[in-house]
Amino acid sequence: MANMRADLERFITEPKQREQRLEVFNRLLRHNLRNRFDVIKSHAERLADQTDGEDAEIVLSEADRLAAIGTRARRIDQLMARDPTPASVDLTTVVSDLLHDIDADDVTVTTDLPSTATLRTDAEILRTALSSPLENAVEYADSAVTVSITAIDGGYEVVISDDGSGIPASELASLAAETETHLQHGRGLGLWQLKWAIEALDGDLSFETDDGTTISIRLTDLDTETDAAE
Repeated sequence: MANMRADLERFITEPKQREQRLEVFNRLLRHNLRNRFDVIKSHAERLADQTDGEDAEIVLSEADRLAAIGTRARRIDQLMARDPTPASVDLTTVVSDLLHDIDADDVTVTTDLPSTATLRTDAEILRTALSSPLENAVEYADSAVTVSITAIDGGYEVVISDDGSGIPASELASLAAETETHLQHGRGLGLWQLKWAIEALDGDLSFETDDGTTISIRLTDLDTETDAAE
């Protein structure tokens, strides 16, 4: 009975979530593509009249950003469209590996991580969830980033803080409204990537932006609720 109810809830929820993703992708991609192509067109016209290395670099940079947006959108949609595959994952290793791959030369990163933090979850979705807030914390911090993992009932809480200017209110408003409009939209996919990935892992997500940005992510074993119901 519990499995039937879970299947029914998933049957109702999944189309709504996919529709939400497509709406966000549509609004966001249209906005970014239009703006980026305007930049490309402007500098391409100047290149037609003169040879300027700086203009050429701007054209290439904007083209790369366009390609990256499209690639990221497709990857997120493909990942979120599939069922999570629970496996034993060491959260400490995942966070450490992600931080190792981020260029943080201009920022001091302080960590408070247990030697191990084993969680039963989907490893790929977990990496997708954590990569965006970690990268953004390092990119937008003024000088310092802190990352901690703390044990909670049935799982762990990951807290990522930076001393930057904080996430713009418009970004969080779009997330809270669960949609993007022509008047209210984010600048990128990072927050949506985080939101959808945490939802897929049945986790909880919260933000504090009073002093820099603090993102709290609470994750429990994916099997916990199912096992309890059975």
